[in-house]
Amino acid sequence: MNNKIVLIGNKKGEENGAVDIEYTAMSGDRTVRIPASIIGRMENVGDGRIAMVINFDDSENGQLARHLIGSGAHSPMHSEVDDMMIVEAMEHGEPLPNVSDDKPDWPSADSPSVQIVGHVADPINIDEEGPFDEAFLSGGRENQVCDWDFDPVLKPAFVLHDTDDNGQVGATIARVNNGAGQPAAFHIFNPDFISEKRPMGAHLNTVSERFYPKPYRDGFSQIMKLAAENGWPAKPIATHEGGRASLYCDVTSSIDWSQVDNGGKMRSGDYRVGFTVSDSLDGSSAFKVQAVAMRVICSNGMVLGGKANLISMKHTVHLKDYDFEALAEKINAVILTAMEEIVTVDGLKDIGVARDTFEKLMTLCERKGLITKPKVTRDDAGQVTGITGAHMWRLMGQGWTQPSEPWVAVNNQERGSLFHVYNILTGAVTHKPEYRDTDGTHLKGRVLSMDAVTDRLGTIHTMLTDLAAKADEDGDITGALETVPMFSEIIY
Repeated sequence: MNNKIVLIGNKKGEENGAVDIEYTAMSGDRTVRIPASIIGRMENVGDGRIAMVINFDDSENGQLARHLIGSGAHSPMHSEVDDMMIVEAMEHGEPLPNVSDDKPDWPSADSPSVQIVGHVADPINIDEEGPFDEAFLSGGRENQVCDWDFDPVLKPAFVLHDTDDNGQVGATIARVNNGAGQPAAFHIFNPDFISEKRPMGAHLNTVSERFYPKPYRDGFSQIMKLAAENGWPAKPIATHEGGRASLYCDVTSSIDWSQVDNGGKMRSGDYRVGFTVSDSLDGSSAFKVQAVAMRVICSNGMVLGGKANLISMKHTVHLKDYDFEALAEKINAVILTAMEEIVTVDGLKDIGVARDTFEKLMTLCERKGLITKPKVTRDDAGQVTGITGAHMWRLMGQGWTQPSEPWVAVNNQERGSLFHVYNILTGAVTHKPEYRDTDGTHLKGRVLSMDAVTDRLGTIHTMLTDLAAKADEDGDITGALETVPMFSEIIY
């Protein structure tokens, strides 16, 4: 969900049409005030807690909420199994689940550590080069990848223990226990990163006894076998030192465009279609499957909106018993939806975009967090003396005036269309090209994480295809943008 987020926490109060909620973020516990106008759903989830769906709409409140809790250290962290199940239900508009009291079978209290191990019965050889590497591992992200196939190590959490009446901290440590004297918190480590400074390896997460830290192979192996049986190229990767992992599968060889392309306009080889399976050990994501694609001529990545997603699966010990034959049927259904979405994208070629309309689209992009406004400096008389920063804004302008740039790659017939805009944005996000101007301006832009790329590509797809659906009979979208100011107006 690119334009929504789920918060779970303690309701601290309600005043003037807003709800105060205390929740656990990546940076720790924090309290925020959420206006009722952007709360799409709110449910009691037990133990005095609430869960709410927050909409990052185009309103001032929606955009402020995106800034405050939408990403980074203030984004919510859901590490409990029950909370993940609630998040999945809230994300997909489903009834809240009856959360289970089942817990993984942890070691005895005296055991210092446990290592979760698993084995793939028939190892599958994965090509070094993946089917979507150009789309999702460009723009500097190739340096974020690490080995995905490791066994996470868990150790009970310990804290320094007060040893005298004055409260001085000594050398004694105590384990973090629950009321029954059993371990209540565990640290997850990736031992591949063991070093002198990090003798346990990379710290991935701190979780309760309810969290099941399965190795990625447990969730990926059956899908890798399914890919091998169907002849689909596949490649798993991990990022964030093993905290997150994805498995990319290319199903292009199995698709029949005639199922969705009634006009016969689609050319074989224009797009590569597939899906990605995402998982995490750092608590940032449930186990989920999402349709993706790539425009071959420019290797621009595409994340095909919420309609082309499978329902997230529960991050529990029972995942190994999931019916993967049923999953295969769901994958076929979601790929058909993905093909329909690609036909919609191809249809953007028929929607013209004038210069003024393009500036209004820039404003929409700024509201969605895709670009930022440049910094404008003025002299004492109020005259503009300089414009700095705003890498993505500059790339939008470059892609508009130079559509033959390899990261845009549209021809003269496609120039000045919504399809042109689509490829400017996806190309800029996917490849993050350097911007160079004749005045010496040189901007690289920061390297985006895999999560940020996926989120932004999904936002681009949803924003532009939704806008196309509002076009009039002549394929004109100016009416849908009537109340949107031009970007030059909001800059100056």
